[in-house]
Amino acid sequence: MALLSFERSLLLLIINAILLTSTTQCSRTRRVEDVQVVTADIDNFWAAYPAAMRDTALAYHVFEQQYFAKGSPGLLDYYQRRYQSNPVLFARRITKRPQYYASARHNQKTVGEQKPQILAALRRLQALYPPIRFNHIYFLIGGFSGSTAQPPGLLIGTEHVANGPDIDFSELTLVERNRSGLAADMPYIVTHEMIHNVQQRAQTNLLCYATREGMADFIAELLTGSLGTNARLHIYGNAHEQELWLAFKQDMLGSNTKNWLANSAQETPEKPCDLGYYVGYKICQAYYSKATNKQQAVRDMLTTKDFIEFLQKSGYEEKMSQF
Repeated sequence: MALLSFERSLLLLIINAILLTSTTQCSRTRRVEDVQVVTADIDNFWAAYPAAMRDTALAYHVFEQQYFAKGSPGLLDYYQRRYQSNPVLFARRITKRPQYYASARHNQKTVGEQKPQILAALRRLQALYPPIRFNHIYFLIGGFSGSTAQPPGLLIGTEHVANGPDIDFSELTLVERNRSGLAADMPYIVTHEMIHNVQQRAQTNLLCYATREGMADFIAELLTGSLGTNARLHIYGNAHEQELWLAFKQDMLGSNTKNWLANSAQETPEKPCDLGYYVGYKICQAYYSKATNKQQAVRDMLTTKDFIEFLQKSGYEEKMSQF
């Protein structure tokens, strides 16, 4: 009987996900005031969490019934993309970090307080690039699977952006600790992800991928004054810029990103992962610095489809060859 109940619930969840996603995937607005900042998924998670932790063997069932079955369109999309709609996979990532989640509850439940700062950053983005259309923003508990920009909206996992000095990081990996930022970083994170929904998809090579990520970082910093936890990339990068460029240049026209992006297994105390963000940032910084019309430079970044030409126009490769 319990199995049949679970299967019926899972079927209902799948149907709801299809319906909700289909009605929201093209939902964009030109007015910042109309952007929805949705935090209901955080409240639902914390309502379910005590029951899930009382019997961790059945935690998946609690999260499926009380978190995902009540989920926003953003959470349902996230659940399918990151966990293939499998509550067991999600529950494992939560239950193995009890000290972290117990200490992070207050910070995660207050992320909505950042809404004024987030909307202010989006207004600055619109002033810089008037054609932009905004997605809604969904804050959720994602089991350390990060944040992403998808058709339903921006899906922001709060584990990386709702931390502070009172958080217990003892159960986290090195890269999870290093990527754990403060609530004050929220405008940077949201702006970074919003920029991804504006950029043009074009070439499928490392240069394209890294420049798009570095561009999102560069413009987000321009608007918010922050790089969040990616600031650590610049500490290392600025000390090894020539070395990084020479290595990047060897790989940049290929499709293999394993040493530059989404390479968290390579994080060490001495060298951070994701250094493709840094190289992409420096290319965009060089382009912006050369430009007389700064607003046009940002427009060029956001509309470029030829990243090889963009690199050439930036003058970054020429600059690095002078060292």
